Amino acid sequence: MQITDLKYEKSDAIAWVRIDRPERRNALGDTTTRQIAQLCQDAAHDPAVRVLVVTGVGDAFCAGGDMQDTFERGRDMSAQQWSDRIRNGPNVLARLLQTLDKPVIAAVNGVAVGGGTTIALACDLRIASDQARFCLPFARIGITPEFGCSYLLQRVVGLGRAMELLLLGEFIGAETAERYGLVNRVVAHQDLPQATLQMAQHLAALPAEALARIKQLQRFAQSNGLDATLEQEALSLGQCFTSEEHRAAVARFLSRKPR
Repeated sequence: MQITDLKYEKSDAIAWVRIDRPERRNALGDTTTRQIAQLCQDAAHDPAVRVLVVTGVGDAFCAGGDMQDTFERGRDMSAQQWSDRIRNGPNVLARLLQTLDKPVIAAVNGVAVGGGTTIALACDLRIASDQARFCLPFARIGITPEFGCSYLLQRVVGLGRAMELLLLGEFIGAETAERYGLVNRVVAHQDLPQATLQMAQHLAALPAEALARIKQLQRFAQSNGLDATLEQEALSLGQCFTSEEHRAAVARFLSRKPR
């Protein structure tokens, strides 16, 4: 697999995808998006990987679409060509991040604009530097959201906040993003790498099958009613309680419990 503008590392059950275009604030070209998706596929199929982290190199997480790639090279593309490009790039990546059976962390190390914010949204957990800033400026440049933003944002922050962020297209800081529920945690900028590593290590040490089933149940519940979700929970617990993973976890717990 030929990878450019990205760094990919696997260590201690954690796969790290780093967008490495600091001179362009880690903006996404068409190739970059598709290559991130390739790396996510690799992490998904590698049994040694238990957690995936997505972050940026330098002072930006991701500045969204690369202006040169989007507005210069794409100037003469037809509506059909643009739709196909979105289907084969952003749509593929958003679906992968959402359906990956392994926990996915976005470590937002700096500015996250447009697609940068929405890639983070598609991850399971978001931890941000106190220097991070977020913006969804689609309306300001006459376009609409991508990477599943229309589906995800209102489920994360509520419809009212989603409308505010999308219609006004204003920047918000990390503390406001945490208050809105857009990020789970904010840490001092210099502490972000270690805090992200600790979160990833904590997840990597937990029973992998249970984490996968929890993710599946949450996604199922987003689009189904209570009765269907109750049945799904019953089926899932039936599988969990009879699994070797569960028995091993209980044995570990009992061995540590004072008698």
